[in-house]
Formats: sequence, C-alpha cells, structure tokens
Amino acid sequence: MAIIFDGRAFAAQKEESLKNDVTHLKSKGITPHLASILIGEDPASKLYVGLKKKAAERIGAELDVYFLKDKTQVSDVLHLVNSLNQDKNVHGIMIQLPLPASLANSKLEILNSISAEKDVDGLRSDSVFVHPTAKAVIQIINESQVKSKKICLVGSGMVGSALAKEIKKEGFDQVFDTNEADIVVSATGRPGVIKAESIKKGAIVIDVGSPKGDVDFENVSKKAGFITPVPGGVGPVTISCLLENLIAAC
Repeated sequence: MAIIFDGRAFAAQKEESLKNDVTHLKSKGITPHLASILIGEDPASKLYVGLKKKAAERIGAELDVYFLKDKTQVSDVLHLVNSLNQDKNVHGIMIQLPLPASLANSKLEILNSISAEKDVDGLRSDSVFVHPTAKAVIQIINESQVKSKKICLVGSGMVGSALAKEIKKEGFDQVFDTNEADIVVSATGRPGVIKAESIKKGAIVIDVGSPKGDVDFENVSKKAGFITPVPGGVGPVTISCLLENLIAAC
C-alpha cells in the first residue's frame, strides 16, 4: 500500500513560514496584496478563488477578487489589468482559468497583459515566477525522497507545459511510457486515465488532474509506493506556492 501524501498538512507547515515572512514585510510597512480576476460563473473557479483567499488571510496577506460577467469585453479586462499593473499596492495579479468561451481566443493576450513582475501565477512565457502547480509538484517529488530521476509527464496544456519546463530544469530523465517511469505525473483532467496497469510497482504517482483527479486512486494506491490524493494532495501545496510567489513579488 502506498504512502498517501497529505497536502493539507504539508501546506500548513509552509504557511507557518510564510506567516513569518509576512510579519517581517509588515514591519517595513508592506502588506502582500494579490488581485484575483474571476470572469464568469464557473463553480469550480469560485471554489478555487475562495480557497486562495482563505489561505492568503491565514498568513496575513490580502486577496481582492474582481468579479466580471461572462460577456465582459476583452478591452474591459485589459483595462482592469492595466490599472492593477499601475497600482503600487498590488504585488500580484492572477486571472482565474478557464476563461469563458467568449474570451477563450483572447487568453494569451489577457495573460500577457499582466506585468511580468506581478505574474505570480507564472503564466507569461517571460514570467519571473515558476507556475505554482509546477513548483508544488517538484516540492512533492522531493518530499517523496525518490532517488530515481526517471519521470513520465502525462498531459499537455498550460500546466503540462510549465511542468515540462521545470522537469527539464531540475535534471529529470523524461520517458514517454508510464510503465517505465519511477515517477508519474498526470495533468490531463480526465478522471481515471491512470490505472494500476499503467504504472510499475512502487512508483511515485502525482495526480494534478482537476477537479476529480486523473488517477484510479483505489487501485493505483495498492501498487504505487507514494501517491497524492484528490482533493488534499497537490492543490493545497499549489496555493502555498502561489503565496510564496506573492511574497517574492513584494
């Protein structure tokens, strides 16, 4: 039976350190301030923004949510981002994804309008910050104490691309067959795509799938050596990594 990683407990430990950082910043008259732009009525997006706001408040930071309607024009989103870029009291800006269908074709334009120094979600190609999910995955791999660097990344998209970049930077040996890998990271958003027969015995399995997870947890956990659950695995660590980026932005 696999070791089940407790992301909530790991994130709580990180938050204690982040609290000290915020206290130090406040002693200098600086309160970390994150602006989150939420466009539309997607329930999962509202949930994620709420979790981020609570985590920010726990460490003493501020998170303001800007709610925009589904049919908001691109020009209005860009105007809001520009005003936040100019606000010296705002240290980080993030756009909650996915965007409504009406704005999907303008996603890169919207994301690239965020100042590189305030892009704490690491979504610009020239962002000074590591994408929080990619950062969380690397931290969790280190926590697993795995000695092998043979890794298979399943899934593409924005998260997959950020993970691939970090995996290369960290010197991992990327393979393309999950059965060959000692570490399997899945970020497809397709529930149950990673099955027990897809992994080798004792493998490290990191589930980045949202919102229900990519891994057949019941069966894979009997074969893996270390596994992250959904919820309570990568998600809480991702939020703490976002807050790390926010503090760095200060």
